[in-house]
Amino acid sequence: MRLSPEEKSAVVDAVLRFDPEARIYLFGSRVDDRQKGGDIDLLIFSSRLTFRDKLKIKAVLFEKIEEQKVDLIIAKDSKDPFVRVALKKGVRLN
Repeated sequence: MRLSPEEKSAVVDAVLRFDPEARIYLFGSRVDDRQKGGDIDLLIFSSRLTFRDKLKIKAVLFEKIEEQKVDLIIAKDSKDPFVRVALKKGVRLN
């Protein structure tokens, strides 16, 4: 996993600030230690987070890890095929 401890902590803290029960997964190229670069792809399972919360989380992360591009997917369940793939290949952060 290619997230520094500070980046991981910033991600977890930012998301849990808006939903303490959210489950957070890193997926995409940052899961593979052999790759370089890439944005931070996050899958967040939450029944409470809204689009507005998503924007607020991204703003908090920009303050903490500003040079990184962060993509957030908020899902209520794993019915969507894309979410299932991300979940299968992802790493839980909290």
